[in-house]
Amino acid sequence: MNKMKMMLLMAAMSVLPTMKAVALNLMSEGGWLETAYATWQPVEGAASYEVSYSGEGLTNVKVDAQLVRFYDGYVRVDVPGLKAGSYTLTVKAMDAEGQQLDAATTNALTVKVQKREGFAFTEGVVPGGYNLDGTVKNGAKIIYVSAKTVNTVTCEVSDSKSTATYTGLANILTAYGQGYDKTPLIVRVMGTIKAAQYEGLKDGKYINFEGKNNTTRMLENVTLEGIGCDATLYGYGVNMKRTKGIELRNLGIMLYGDDAITMDTDNFHAWVHNCDFFYGSPGPDADQVKGDGCIDMKYRSTLATISYNHFFDNGKVMGCGGATGEETNLLLTFHHNWFDHCDSRTPRLNHTTAHVYNNYYDGMATYSIGCTDASNAFIEANYFRNVQRPMMIAGQGTDTKYASDPNKGTFSGQAGGMSKAYNNKVDNTTVELRLQYQDTDAQQFDAWLVENRNDKVPETVSAVKGGHIYNNFDTAEDMYAYAADQPDEVPAIVEAYAGRENGGDLHWVFNNEVDDRNHDVNTELKAALTSYEPTLLQVQGEPEGSGEGVEGGEGGDTPGDTPTTVTKGGYVVDLMNDANSGFTIVGGTSNSKGTVTVNDVTYNICVKMGSSSSVTFSISEPMVITLYFAASASKRISVTGLPEITIPESNTVTCTLPAAGEYTIKRTNGESYLYYIALSPTASTGIDFIVNCQLSIVNCPDAPAYNLAGQKVGKNYKGIVIVNGRKKFVK
Repeated sequence: MNKMKMMLLMAAMSVLPTMKAVALNLMSEGGWLETAYATWQPVEGAASYEVSYSGEGLTNVKVDAQLVRFYDGYVRVDVPGLKAGSYTLTVKAMDAEGQQLDAATTNALTVKVQKREGFAFTEGVVPGGYNLDGTVKNGAKIIYVSAKTVNTVTCEVSDSKSTATYTGLANILTAYGQGYDKTPLIVRVMGTIKAAQYEGLKDGKYINFEGKNNTTRMLENVTLEGIGCDATLYGYGVNMKRTKGIELRNLGIMLYGDDAITMDTDNFHAWVHNCDFFYGSPGPDADQVKGDGCIDMKYRSTLATISYNHFFDNGKVMGCGGATGEETNLLLTFHHNWFDHCDSRTPRLNHTTAHVYNNYYDGMATYSIGCTDASNAFIEANYFRNVQRPMMIAGQGTDTKYASDPNKGTFSGQAGGMSKAYNNKVDNTTVELRLQYQDTDAQQFDAWLVENRNDKVPETVSAVKGGHIYNNFDTAEDMYAYAADQPDEVPAIVEAYAGRENGGDLHWVFNNEVDDRNHDVNTELKAALTSYEPTLLQVQGEPEGSGEGVEGGEGGDTPGDTPTTVTKGGYVVDLMNDANSGFTIVGGTSNSKGTVTVNDVTYNICVKMGSSSSVTFSISEPMVITLYFAASASKRISVTGLPEITIPESNTVTCTLPAAGEYTIKRTNGESYLYYIALSPTASTGIDFIVNCQLSIVNCPDAPAYNLAGQKVGKNYKGIVIVNGRKKFVK
């Protein structure tokens, strides 16, 4: 393609009608992996819709009401938990009295099987709340969460003595983490849930799956899945610790904190599949501009399968094995993943035994599979397109051949592991290939190439650095069963089924001519992520009037209110990743420059205001701006239209922006470290005294209300507000 193109495709419909129909007209329908779906135009007079399915020996099975969701101009249902086969969906439009207005039935829909293969399915374990055939496990609990209900959803959880009802997803998972209740649990995510909307994120960055101990009281048998093509975790990821049998599927993960998924200590039989991984928030190091990583597995996090995921231009994709090694090698499977113009670590192995098969390596800028200390990799039937270094072993082969310091190599200074390669396809047309097998150099090779799948790597062969010998796990009697596709078939299979259902709601097409060799952040993709907004309007059966689109703690205005300014201040790192902040911030971040405390809250990550850094924003009236720095005294900055400013010993700069318009903050001399930006109107708010009062703002409907920065807010604002009349109200 000649240029990058971003397409937001909801329900596979390019043009959606906005008028309601008299009859029930199906707009689209289809089957996917153990799921069937349909969309239809809203019916005039319909108060609700009932959906049932028939097929594979079942007739008119009614689905949960929450699976019906409303979007602009159409309604959609997705039915998960179907084993492979042929099904029809019947949709009935019902009026407020429960009378049927109209009905429609789909054509026969083909539902495909989801491959359940790899180490996650060994030892008789089937992760999550679904059976091997894709149907719901007997007795499994199912709960539904959206931006409106993530903190109000309820679920009964048992402990050693009794059963109690817990409210909010965070509290439910904490109760499950006590390790007494082993009942399978399925958590179904609908639409986008932003970080500010989820109460109880671990460290503000993760949904937390954490067991009490690593033996009898682990957190077990939970599926966290997205419904449809638009389920998104926005601004955070998933943490797993002391868990067994966790399944994560059909989720988009955007602008997360450190890692999108971290398996940190004692996690067994995890299955991560059909997820879309986008950029994370930039970290403090130069190699973390796209986020710290997508999936991190370490310290006895073993027997996992990572399959059918779509990784979009990620940097350090997957690190496997702790920095200090592992007591025994982690056992991991990677198959049918789409590494779409990623940089490296797909995966990077340390004290890990990995089966890497049927993955699509699509224009990777640095390297694909890296095998280091004591690791074994069976690399089978993958498709490598324009990848310069498909396979690497630390301390030998092309790792040292092209290194300025052969003792350190190009990607690791560790000892080497050993890789076996079979039936892989390498398709390099515009990128130099750096790959050599033992037939080129009997000592300095990147992988041991075999002619037949069951050929072993000789025990006389060892890593040049460290002497590791391949363990031939793939030919052992206890190797799991699987069915590998031919490598020529892999791109088509992966492009059709990797990532969220039908490719998700954010489709991105890279420009191969540019992106095959590009390490940098794709600014257009990053802009698409920061401006991403949910399109889900309502889930059937949920209360209206709150949730989606209203971020807790951030506030908002009622329809018709005009905010005093078009921007708001706050923590610089939050502003960088909030599409609605009004700030465009360019610069790297650091967590090693000190801290700043504002309004009794301490912040530890800054933007480094270097020579190419800037902060740009617009205001609609004169404002007072306060910039909070650390370790920046005597450094100088410029603000549009103002004289050059020298940062004082207090590391706090306050000045007045005299008129509406666009302003840019830049460095003029010396790198400074900016943590927080505060804006407030220059005009008086009329507040001269504050009294604490536990009342709601709605009790004073005629009084103007302001946040603590002095900005006018509407009645939907959540947080501390001040109103005229010498009272402070808390909502």
